[in-house]
Amino acid sequence: MLQSGKDIFVGSSGLIVALTKLNLINEYQLCIHPVIAGSSLPLFKNINNRTILKLINTTTFSGGAVILYYEPANEKTTSRQQSDLCR
Repeated sequence: MLQSGKDIFVGSSGLIVALTKLNLINEYQLCIHPVIAGSSLPLFKNINNRTILKLINTTTFSGGAVILYYEPANEKTTSRQQSDLCR
């Protein structure tokens, strides 16, 4: 989240969605665990615009978990533009 000098970690999907819609997140850290859970809550539910992310770093752990560090590439597209990108 954009703040001078300090990092703020947000784990609430509702807060992540609200901050993403306001363009207030400058880095996403997604942790991937090698477990198939069957079902879970979506992290980016109700976001209608596509945000292009740029991978800036990764961390791999001995148990197989991986943290992917992304920053927004400052390209926002609408749902219609998104479908055009897939063609």
